[in-house]
Amino acid sequence: MPSSLSIFFQSRRSVSTSRNRAGNGFTLIELLVVIAIIAVLIALLLPAVQQAREAARRSQCKNSLKQLGLAFHNYHDVHSCFPPGYVDLRGGSGVSDNQGHWAWSIFLLPYVDQAPAYQMINPGPVNASKINATQKAAMQSSFEMFRCPSSSQPRLHDSSIDPGYVIETTSVGTCALPVTNYVVANNIAGLRQYKATNAIGGTTGAVGAFYRDSNTRLRDITDGSSNTILVGERSYFRSGQRNSAGMLLAVRDANGTGPSAADTVSPVPDHSSNQGMVTISGSVQYPINVALTGAATSQNIAFSSNHVGGAQFLFGDGRVQFISENVNLLNDSAWTCNSTFENLIGIADGNVIGEF
Repeated sequence: MPSSLSIFFQSRRSVSTSRNRAGNGFTLIELLVVIAIIAVLIALLLPAVQQAREAARRSQCKNSLKQLGLAFHNYHDVHSCFPPGYVDLRGGSGVSDNQGHWAWSIFLLPYVDQAPAYQMINPGPVNASKINATQKAAMQSSFEMFRCPSSSQPRLHDSSIDPGYVIETTSVGTCALPVTNYVVANNIAGLRQYKATNAIGGTTGAVGAFYRDSNTRLRDITDGSSNTILVGERSYFRSGQRNSAGMLLAVRDANGTGPSAADTVSPVPDHSSNQGMVTISGSVQYPINVALTGAATSQNIAFSSNHVGGAQFLFGDGRVQFISENVNLLNDSAWTCNSTFENLIGIADGNVIGEF
């Protein structure tokens, strides 16, 4: 008959064995708790990761605009003025309204480490749409400093949906031009080809620094370069609609109604009274990030971005600043520079700019 001492040790061994078995795994409840904790951690970490990535993209966008600011000033040092909004090539070169004309961006290429591409394209007083294969390859190069990494878009405009952003040639076929998210400042009302006759009146012409054959100098910006916008952002998609993000290097002149022969740029949808300029310039006729009512509406001339709450802008002094979409903007029927955002576009409106 077993002694009480042996019974005691047997029971201790039994308890120890059961404890070891229980310690070899998790119960269902414990497993569910661990899964729930991991899910919560992931839910907390993902927004932080996304915010960090957007902060990096926004920083890269800001750096690209800074590089363009340096290019503008280097161009000014050489030519004593900023590059033209675009060059009117009709006089004496056989270029019609609906053919290609060189835009501001091509003149900055030598100043953003793209001198070889500039030399290959060889812009000059010739029909901008009659290009050869070498020029086409250079014109379709990827120029990342003209693109915001936060804006999801193709590298080139699609000829099937963006006919006004494509050059059709008889020699090398369709030449789809690169997408850019940066457009120059033109006006406070509809886009205008010519300089305003009244420095505060957006209906008398462009009160901004860039228009057809513009040659704006720093001394012309009497409001001060630190108070004047040169370039702003434009997103490729907005409100579920395809926005009119800019195009690089060339623009169709704004007067004609349609192509009449080969070697032409097809007309852009009528975004404003000077429809061709929407491809390279912007206006504050509408607020930043205004909702689009369609793919080809007047709102396409506005500045916009994929950054939350506003967009980034390059000022005449070379600095880049993020401006809120709620910045003071008074779009009254007079279309005069009488609000903060309008005053930032006008180069010589004479108004004092407050906080923004």
